[in-house]
Amino acid sequence: MKKIMKPYVKSSIITGMLLLICDFLSALPPYVVKQVVDIDFTRQDIKQTILFFIGLYTSLHLARVIFKYLRDVSINKIICNILKDIRKTVFDKILNFKMITFNKYNSSELYTRLTIDVDNLFDLFFGFLYNILSNMLYIVFMIIMMFVANVNFAIIGAITVVIISFIVYKFTNILGKLDNEILKKRDKEHKEFSELYNKNKLTYLFKLQNKNIEEMNDLFYSELKIRKKYIFIHHFPYWIITVIQAIGIYAIIHYALNINIGGSLGSIYLVLYYIKECKTPLEEICNQLEEIQTCVNSYKRIKVLLNEEEEENIENGAYIENLNRRY
Repeated sequence: MKKIMKPYVKSSIITGMLLLICDFLSALPPYVVKQVVDIDFTRQDIKQTILFFIGLYTSLHLARVIFKYLRDVSINKIICNILKDIRKTVFDKILNFKMITFNKYNSSELYTRLTIDVDNLFDLFFGFLYNILSNMLYIVFMIIMMFVANVNFAIIGAITVVIISFIVYKFTNILGKLDNEILKKRDKEHKEFSELYNKNKLTYLFKLQNKNIEEMNDLFYSELKIRKKYIFIHHFPYWIITVIQAIGIYAIIHYALNINIGGSLGSIYLVLYYIKECKTPLEEICNQLEEIQTCVNSYKRIKVLLNEEEEENIENGAYIENLNRRY
């Protein structure tokens, strides 16, 4: 894998810089709104000032759109080239397996590695670069802008975001383990179905239809039980996140109304906006991490194939030209 990734290190760094710029530009517009809220509307040049902030706000969004386009093109180009190289490498590796290695895998497993697992790698790279890393940078910039606006409000906001992030992290780990169990069950189903299909003549000969149906139903039911648990845990943390977010917002409003900490109306707006806005990228990170668990498992299975021993020395065999043939 390192050999495959090495040619794309420079382009990945450039893409990372584009991600950084896009997320920084995404975090700036609310700060411009904060400056407008804090304007002294009795000043003489109020019209020029408002026009300046309108132009600045529009320019930030326009610049964000341009950099976002460049970022998306760069990410997709890198990922498509990497996946092309991975698919070619895996295919070449399988063709050069030792005969004893072929006995370790059935045809459905190898087919899954070449198709589904390689396709899952697209979600791994794309999900990480485009969603997880981008959302993490966006949250970091929002926290920084909180402290720029007001340190006291920012401390409450940062604590709220950290607690929510911890909850997301813990539940994601649980979901990752469940997802790994689901993948194992699915691989077993594919293997059993492939064997049953290849032995369909024996099934009819010895009237094993009902027995085979019961065995497959048992596999499906065991996967269903894990999926029910997965769905419950997947939706469980969202109400906790909503409650913690509401407590953080209440704490800021309480301090702003009852304690003299020198916060302006614009600062209150900015911190409350960022606390509310953090919920969306955190949920997206949570969803992506759940999906990426599946992709990581696919990556591990492909890595196992690539780490198989080198091919046999086929030079010891007999050339077909030396065979005598009769027609």
